[in-house]
Amino acid sequence: MANANQGNRSGNSFGRLANISDTPYLTQGVKLEPGYLIRLRSRMHLVTAVEPMVVDLYFSDTMNVGHSGSALNGTDATALTQYGFQSIQAYFDITDSDAATNLVGNILKPDFDSGYITFDDLEPFKGNLYQLCPTLPLQPKYMVAESGDWHSLSDDSPNEGGTPIGFKGDGTSEHTVQVGTVSGRLYVKHPAGVPKYVLDEAPEGSSGTARTESKIEGLSGFIDGSVSSPESPNWDYSLFIEHGENNLPTLRMVNDSDEYLLDGKIRLVGWKYRILELTPEQVNVFKQRSGGRLRFKIINTTGLPVEGSMLADYFPK
Repeated sequence: MANANQGNRSGNSFGRLANISDTPYLTQGVKLEPGYLIRLRSRMHLVTAVEPMVVDLYFSDTMNVGHSGSALNGTDATALTQYGFQSIQAYFDITDSDAATNLVGNILKPDFDSGYITFDDLEPFKGNLYQLCPTLPLQPKYMVAESGDWHSLSDDSPNEGGTPIGFKGDGTSEHTVQVGTVSGRLYVKHPAGVPKYVLDEAPEGSSGTARTESKIEGLSGFIDGSVSSPESPNWDYSLFIEHGENNLPTLRMVNDSDEYLLDGKIRLVGWKYRILELTPEQVNVFKQRSGGRLRFKIINTTGLPVEGSMLADYFPK
């Protein structure tokens, strides 16, 4: 579930990465400027205004947790304790004597899968165009320096299977070091029903039941924090969203790590453009004033076609 009945939010748990410049927003030359001519589908438009946009889309999961004495309780208590029981208590607004109950927040379990969701508010007004790049926040990943363990094993862990070390460590004198980062994975269909960034033979981006050497279904089609982060958006993955519900993307958040993601969200960064559709006569005027050569940018709002999803737009009359 996303946004509706959100419950608690971590509020950008780890802030932004230190010593990272914001120049990637501008260095790839993807931003449209007022005065640009663009070809959108088979029609020519003039960009008349531009403004920046940042949108956070939150995903929610349910945890069973409470507090008694000086510790958390509930079925998710052991794993969540690895991230600091006082922080978790504050996040869920739990008092010192609250019994374990199901609480909703944007902390996502390791097996979280939102399914494909459409965010209706992403639809622009007629005459506007969004260019938004999906990014995912990175979460620090730790291990025990002395043993190399990145999970801890204790008598009270679920099924003796161990829990993520997270930030707390294993509770002994051994100290932890950061070894990397983890994030969720984002799958995109744009428009709905047309998977993006995928292998032709694995268009749905979901793991197959038969795992063989010749099949790698499920390994393509995702964006994670290492590919596109809020500090360094990868504009190769940006989406152009037009007016009309049939032009909205569907987004799927998956946590395939062993960690509990404390900031389960997608951040979309980019721009909102005001565009004016031009008549053939107006286009000819622009062409004459430029010496007979008309320069414009082609905007692809529908992605590459895949088998079973060929769009009439690719064969304009």
